[in-house]
Amino acid sequence: MKIVLFSIFGFNIYSHGVFFTLAMLIGGWILYRLAKKAGLETKNFLLNYIISLLVGIVASRILFYFINLKYYQTFWQIVEIWQGGLVSFAGFIAGGLVFILMLSQQKEKLAPWLDIGGIAFPLAIAIGRIGCVLNGEFGIRTSSIFATYGVMPVTVFEIFLGAAIFAINFYLYQQFKNKLPKYFLFFNFIAIYSFARIFIDGWRIDPTLVIGLNLSQITSLIIFVATLLIYGYLTLSGKTRRE
Repeated sequence: MKIVLFSIFGFNIYSHGVFFTLAMLIGGWILYRLAKKAGLETKNFLLNYIISLLVGIVASRILFYFINLKYYQTFWQIVEIWQGGLVSFAGFIAGGLVFILMLSQQKEKLAPWLDIGGIAFPLAIAIGRIGCVLNGEFGIRTSSIFATYGVMPVTVFEIFLGAAIFAINFYLYQQFKNKLPKYFLFFNFIAIYSFARIFIDGWRIDPTLVIGLNLSQITSLIIFVATLLIYGYLTLSGKTRRE
């Protein structure tokens, strides 16, 4: 565990903040490069990305703060994002909706942007979770063969999960991008990620709420089912067909 990555003139640089920043920078750069290569309009990209990123950070931090309210002494600790503590699903949903709204207002086609997002975002998740590992965010104590020093390394699993989805979607995009249905890569990312989180989050130190599931698992289950239903609707209505 290395919460403070290094110090400069007595000012601490936190591992969580460093890798979160790297995740956003690298994820944004890949998204931009893929958009340029695909011939998409990128003149508004930086503004769209920054606004949606800020909205996502605020949403994920606020939800984390109120879910874990008992661990905070003052309200102003809500701004201490460098200490760790974000609800990733809240950030992706809020930031993603804002990004989609801005693209719609700018008359941009959503499908190609969402599909390249299905490549860039899982890699960003994997990079960001490195900071979580260094910050000491692990799971329950167990004697499982998957345990590390007696605890379940849930954030390590998420690193491999994000990297695996990135590799799969990038390969599919490189080999079959003109043959894949529209929105496939985006919904493939969401479906695999949320389905895996149903199981991974069962090892988190979180109280169970319903049928033995904690809040993260319930959220993942809802997102997984919604993903299947939405993509099924788009497919049946012909909106995933390539023109």
